[in-house]
Amino acid sequence: MSLLDTPLAIVDLETTGGDPALDRITEVGIVLVDGDCRVEWSSLVNPGIPIPGNIQRFTGITDDMVRRAPRFADIAQQVAMLLHDRLFVAHNARFDHGFLRNEFARLSLSFAPRVLCSVKLSRALYPGYPRHGLDAVMERLGLNCDARHRALGDARVVCDVLDIVKRDFPVAQIDAAIRKAGLAASPVPGFAPGAVGDPPEAPGVYLFYGEPVVPGAAADLLPAMAEAPLFVGRSRNLRARVLSHFSGQQKAGQAARLARDTRRVEWTETAGELGALLLEAKLVKQLQPPYNKPPRATGPAVALHLLGGPGNEVAAGEAALVVVDLDRVAPQQLSGLYGPFRSRRDCMAALREMATAWQLCPKRIGLQGHERRTAACVNVQIKRCRGVCCGREDARQHDLRMMSALDGLRVPDWPWPGRVVVRERRPGALRGERHWLSHWCYLGSAAEEADALPAGIAVRFDYDHYRILRRHLDTLPVEAVEPA
Repeated sequence: MSLLDTPLAIVDLETTGGDPALDRITEVGIVLVDGDCRVEWSSLVNPGIPIPGNIQRFTGITDDMVRRAPRFADIAQQVAMLLHDRLFVAHNARFDHGFLRNEFARLSLSFAPRVLCSVKLSRALYPGYPRHGLDAVMERLGLNCDARHRALGDARVVCDVLDIVKRDFPVAQIDAAIRKAGLAASPVPGFAPGAVGDPPEAPGVYLFYGEPVVPGAAADLLPAMAEAPLFVGRSRNLRARVLSHFSGQQKAGQAARLARDTRRVEWTETAGELGALLLEAKLVKQLQPPYNKPPRATGPAVALHLLGGPGNEVAAGEAALVVVDLDRVAPQQLSGLYGPFRSRRDCMAALREMATAWQLCPKRIGLQGHERRTAACVNVQIKRCRGVCCGREDARQHDLRMMSALDGLRVPDWPWPGRVVVRERRPGALRGERHWLSHWCYLGSAAEEADALPAGIAVRFDYDHYRILRRHLDTLPVEAVEPA
């Protein structure tokens, strides 16, 4: 027997808009399926807010029609009874399930059905077709609907689609497609209603929070403390990634402790991967959650500065490279440096490797003190230095080798004259973001319609942001970047 032969609740909603946190339900339609038996139920719902004109024209549901209709609180128990112990099926299930979850959460009621999205099921069963919206599926299968964009009419169509699926595909293929579509169970058992919420299938950053941390006897004096941030993560698909922390195979070790300690989840949807990467790096530094890997660096990022030049050469036996803290360097001057390195320790390790590979003098490249020009470095006797420190090698020959070794470490020039804005919007998204950047520094992000960031933001170098920008800026289309 296929999973589609179990008791089903095929659901469709009409709403005042697309945001479950701000908009409200205007109509509920449910088709209950038990084998060959169908039971239909529907109700208009008074949303308590005006229905926008474009929504009224689209659905045909007007403010006058819902004025005397029950509010969701009035029908919540009846809806819960109808859906109890049934597989929740909807076309674009995240939309309908998200609205119902929010409505139940406002009433402090738990709502935890198994959820199957018939859009994803269609994609899994009909991979050769590019479109899987309800109109496209109806056209493909030759179905009609006498009440399109009304809750019960659309739920009937989804029911007809499932009947055709059960007729045309073997049970094993149907269940394989359901597994591929991702049968979701939410909310996570053991969490309060709304604690995990309904993360979108979109890129972004998520935060796990635990119990408030109140030291010792202060617990009686401070009963309401802010929750402690436990973990910051990012994903191209927030919903799949967040739920994976609490589902699937039995977890052990730190993963199990994180799932056990988490009490609430928050997320921020971003317009794309670049915004998610930048925001995650920023939040990890600000919050320093215990379940994120602690930063290895204990001080500021550093870079190497090459002393001397034509007509101003550094004498043999003296250091030609010095380490500079990037906290003390204006971002506009980064292009004349080599690195950067997350810490002074990482810089020294890179110099030691470079000295060995290129037979460079540790005194000349800043690894060893240079109290006397004529004193040989520690590497001369073991023939890892050719003797520039004690006059055996010409300094110019040594420095040509050093420049070849440094060549791949030079900080590239900033590609634009000054501050720029990068526009980011993923395909199909309703809104985008703008990211402000200046000389390999990330200044901040805002909604696409924002004209500028707040004044007074300091331009400071951040090693993690630099690495992110180096990887992603070359892949941006030219039209996505504009002067700020």
